[in-house]
Amino acid sequence: MRYLFTGQDAKKIDVHATEVVGMPSLVLMERAAMSAVKLLLEREQSDARFLAVCGPGNNGGDGVATARILHEMGYKAAVAFVGQPEKMSSETQKQMEIAVGCHVPVIPISSIKDNQFDVIIDGLFGIGLTREITDVYEQIINEINDSDAIVYSLDIPSGVHAGSGEIMNVAIKADTTITFGVNKLGLILHPGCTYAGEVIIADIGFPKESLTMIKSPYYYYEPQDIRHMLPERKPRTHKGSFGHVLVVAGSETMCGAACLCAEAAYKSGAGLVRVVSPGINRDIILEKCPEALFSERDELSEVTDWADAIVIGPGLGLDKEAQEMVQYVVENSPVPTVIDGDGIKLARNFTSTLSENFVVTPHMKEMSYLTNRDINDLLKNPVSAAFDAAMDLDGIVVCKDARTVVSDGHSCYINVSGNNGMATGGSGDVLAGVVGGFLAQGMEPFDAAKLAVYLHGLAGDVMAEKLSKYSLMASDLLDGLGEVIREGTREEIR
Repeated sequence: MRYLFTGQDAKKIDVHATEVVGMPSLVLMERAAMSAVKLLLEREQSDARFLAVCGPGNNGGDGVATARILHEMGYKAAVAFVGQPEKMSSETQKQMEIAVGCHVPVIPISSIKDNQFDVIIDGLFGIGLTREITDVYEQIINEINDSDAIVYSLDIPSGVHAGSGEIMNVAIKADTTITFGVNKLGLILHPGCTYAGEVIIADIGFPKESLTMIKSPYYYYEPQDIRHMLPERKPRTHKGSFGHVLVVAGSETMCGAACLCAEAAYKSGAGLVRVVSPGINRDIILEKCPEALFSERDELSEVTDWADAIVIGPGLGLDKEAQEMVQYVVENSPVPTVIDGDGIKLARNFTSTLSENFVVTPHMKEMSYLTNRDINDLLKNPVSAAFDAAMDLDGIVVCKDARTVVSDGHSCYINVSGNNGMATGGSGDVLAGVVGGFLAQGMEPFDAAKLAVYLHGLAGDVMAEKLSKYSLMASDLLDGLGEVIREGTREEIR
């Protein structure tokens, strides 16, 4: 697990390190520059020509120090300063004095147009940017983006808002971003993540006391987290040991969603899965998933107590019978419950709140319905959208998007796995089934939702690599799930 920080919080860490702990700001700046130099020398040719394009703030100081260290090591490196010299921070002014004393070339910004440099180091704006970029800065950023140079951004691409990922009119399109100390929320969220390129988190020596001073509510998972989060599977067990999932899904014109959901619940480790669907779907469902049990819709009340977890809504339809089923489950479910697809709209018709025992999995259109907010507004800040919806519903909300956000109203998990090949019919049905499978095995709803989202995305990444993002289908995710779970538990198996 790795935490994410807004620009304001990252700045507080820096201030705490310098003003409370007493670590000199120039020391941190030198360490930041050294970490950048180390990466540059690992990746770039020895005869590469480097240009640090620097603004007056401390981000510019990082860039100046980077160019000076490269120059002192014998590499061709220069500095181009953008802005008014009198507005330089004291640290950046000091770095410029040192650079001049070391005979680092300081060249006019017009040199960027001439394509004289192989590598550009972006030190224009850092994590404190809150205004739109215009005038000469806009011109310079466009020239950098139009150049043939490889671009490395220091801390964050200039023009990306560190807290929201918003583009402040224009932004550097970096090949690599070297971010210092902690990862930034704006480097993970869209559209900022598409400007950041590869993100490298560099340790520049922030004191532990400073790093733990801010309690961030934002975080994401990494592959090594998987085996620590999966439900335990004891050696001496039987199918009842891993829980029963009741999948209430499908309609007379749509039964594929029920099949995908049921298979996904099995793939995630559930012991038994029972599908409740119209009788016309029985043969198709049992042919696609022969491991499943089957009950018709009018048997719902009889089998609810059988379940350790319920998934309701995929392909359910919006007719009166479907609404009655959703209402019954919401009002009577004795176990953790996932509400997905059509179930989301139907549930909102008769209840304004749920409980922490419920996981709701809306895509953005369904989020708009849930929150009465415009989709474009939600897309600008999906983190706050998920957080607010979880608070409003008093349950767990999985806000599905290119960066899916899961919130319990107290913290937000932001998913970094997955790809656009997963934007295909049935993908959400698979996710709902995985959540249900983990719930049946005893995971807490918030934990089950987060892990399911992460593995679901990893499965998509694995299968996109095999099949391409164009050819990826929801059913392929079922194979991918098996692979990522196997890989995640391989150390444990050994």
